Amino acid sequence: MKTRTLLFAFLLFAGNLVMAQQDTCKLGLYLNNVYDFNLQDKSFMADFWIWMNYKNDSLKFDDALELPNSKTADFSHYSLEKKGEINWAAQKCKAQVMYQWDVSKFPFDEQHLRLELEDAKYDASQLVYVADTANSKVDCSFNSKEWRIESFKVRADERTYKTTYGNPALNGSSSYPRVVAELVIRRNNSWLMLAKMLTGAYVAFLIACLVFFVSSENQDSRFGLCVGGLFAAIGNKYIVESIVPTSTTNTLMDNVHNLTFTFILLIVGVIIISLYLYESGDEAKRKKSLRLDRWAFFSFITIYALVNVFLVWRAAS
Repeated sequence: MKTRTLLFAFLLFAGNLVMAQQDTCKLGLYLNNVYDFNLQDKSFMADFWIWMNYKNDSLKFDDALELPNSKTADFSHYSLEKKGEINWAAQKCKAQVMYQWDVSKFPFDEQHLRLELEDAKYDASQLVYVADTANSKVDCSFNSKEWRIESFKVRADERTYKTTYGNPALNGSSSYPRVVAELVIRRNNSWLMLAKMLTGAYVAFLIACLVFFVSSENQDSRFGLCVGGLFAAIGNKYIVESIVPTSTTNTLMDNVHNLTFTFILLIVGVIIISLYLYESGDEAKRKKSLRLDRWAFFSFITIYALVNVFLVWRAAS
């Protein structure tokens, strides 16, 4: 028992010794601007200032930071000053950051934009980052008619790679300190945008529903309205997809358009049945044909509206 206690004390001492050998750096950032939200290119642009506060004079940060989740990153205006016992290093960065836009709830989407500032020079055994949460902020001049800021947070983190990059002092993997900044934004004027995007689909459905007010004697007009409504819905879908990129999952836009296509096909099926009853020559079946048209019109309108309300409510909540 005594041996185990001594072993535990030794391991604790060794761990504290290793931690004592690590330098600590407080890192923060000030986000000047976020712009060029490119859904097709899966990226956005960010301009921001970075600063580091540390005591060890041997640390050099003029070429130490990188953004692993960026396409391009331009660091400039590096400066270093001594403030008492603290070294204050600062630099500016302009980056095109990769981001997989989640458009499944478009136009009620909320995006979590991330800036990952990782040390490329010192690994986790040499340096520990502490996030400067008190001074890390977003510039108050950020003004976007399309987006509003929900929150902005920075936190310290550590990234582990399953490689040593050839470092003989490491074994199996390597870890590097980093600070992650997350900006949460939500789209403005979502309801107005929804109306603009889906007006074509809703009009196409209503055009198809007009067939129930056309007599079965006018077969060409009935099928013509359905075909016209179908092509209008397809055209509206192509317009929406030119604005909202395709996704591996069904989006709100996809669901509404697929619903519209399905109901137009159901309308075609109903008018075929109605036409069969009308041309049977039986007066009773002709009356059934008229009742079927009236029943189908109100049923389709009601069910289509309810399903749309559910889809939109699920996306907006």
